[in-house]
Amino acid sequence: MYNQIRMTGEEAPAKILSVTDTGIRIGDTASMLQFYVEVYPKDRSPFRANTQQSVSDTSRPKFAPGQTIYVKFDPSDTTQVAVDHAPIEALKANIVKCLSCGAAQTLAEGQATCSYCGSPLTA
Repeated sequence: MYNQIRMTGEEAPAKILSVTDTGIRIGDTASMLQFYVEVYPKDRSPFRANTQQSVSDTSRPKFAPGQTIYVKFDPSDTTQVAVDHAPIEALKANIVKCLSCGAAQTLAEGQATCSYCGSPLTA
């Protein structure tokens, strides 16, 4: 199911609201985590959803509550969400996080408001 959503779903930033370790280990280096996220699609209202993903022990800090990750979702059923990826570290300098909704986005020249919620952005 998650692989199908990753292949055909719409990408959107999502703020991690909570993370729960399921207790399932994937080999010696990863755990299955349950995420409760708030998703900020480009052309629709934000929504909340649950999903799960295996995360390596070394990458786990990127998936903490309050962090922004990227998900893909089924536009016809927003309960179907899959983790796509954590923010790409190399692009961090060009990414601004909205203080109102938490969405991470690349700041366009002259852009003064959040692309997702419309709130003013501060540098």
